[in-house]
Amino acid sequence: MGQYKERNDNRERNSNRERSGSGEVQTVVYEIGQLKMLKDLDIKLMADEKGYADKIAHTLKNMKTAQLRRFFGAIKKIERTIQEENSEKAWSDVEAEFYLLKPKIAYAKGRKLIPDEFYQVLKVSLNKIDIGSNEEKIENFKRFVKFLESIIAYHKFYGGD
Repeated sequence: MGQYKERNDNRERNSNRERSGSGEVQTVVYEIGQLKMLKDLDIKLMADEKGYADKIAHTLKNMKTAQLRRFFGAIKKIERTIQEENSEKAWSDVEAEFYLLKPKIAYAKGRKLIPDEFYQVLKVSLNKIDIGSNEEKIENFKRFVKFLESIIAYHKFYGGD
């Protein structure tokens, strides 16, 4: 009987840990949602230890790296196109690819390839990119790339597959 109670106590503790991690991600989603534009996201708050990227990666430690890399590859392709173009024309050249990121993440969530928390972070971040002039959209996108790079780095730190 004692062994059964001990297992239940351990399950409850693990469940509470998962919920608190999820709560931290929801706080990050809320705070990003309060920003006017993603470029307003403070680098230290985003990338520092115990910052947004760290908190998100910690809750995603069981997510497969392949899913992060797949999405990151699409982001880096857009970034390369932006870097090759002059700034006025760059956003209009990548705009279609940018909008196609949203159905890609929805598909991954629908197939349960990415957790809901990560979907919410990506969704709110992508919505904060498409604001302002084309130059501001590029700045927002560049901040998003840094954010995703930070999440991937912390994900690897926490032993992500």
